[in-house]
Amino acid sequence: MSKRDISEALYALPDVKIIRRRKPLLVPVVLLIAGLALFAVNAFVESSVEMSNLKSALVLIAVVLVMVGGIMLLIRVSGGDNIPYHEADKCYLKKEELRFDKDKRNYIQALVDKSDFTTLRSLKQDGVSAVTVMLYTSPKSGFCAAQAFEYVELERRAVGDMTYTKGH
Repeated sequence: MSKRDISEALYALPDVKIIRRRKPLLVPVVLLIAGLALFAVNAFVESSVEMSNLKSALVLIAVVLVMVGGIMLLIRVSGGDNIPYHEADKCYLKKEELRFDKDKRNYIQALVDKSDFTTLRSLKQDGVSAVTVMLYTSPKSGFCAAQAFEYVELERRAVGDMTYTKGH
């Protein structure tokens, strides 16, 4: 299992169907189309001294939209952007990282072991990430999975096992 993420453990849950799924291609395609549309609009703006700033701004915005949309599309098509998807809820799981100081390690792990995710979220986070809690939640059913990791010897190591609640 990965030392930095709990995704593999999520995919192996016996009673909750979570699969690896690529994010939708809608946003990158819309960005590409918007950028190309701005190039077309730029062609219809007359070339005069008064309009030169507008034409430059249209070209700049169009280039940025085409580049961002193209890069996002390439990443999503190449398959490097897979995230956990809850099949019963038909939604992607939301990922959160909570960071705490090293002296709170045992208390944080006890909260994770008890599946007390509301108390865990209400704790004040520290600036350092000596102990990191990875949370994956479903906005629909209340499914929540968490695992604590500790930064030791230049790597993140799991403090305990992943715990989860199925929600309602």
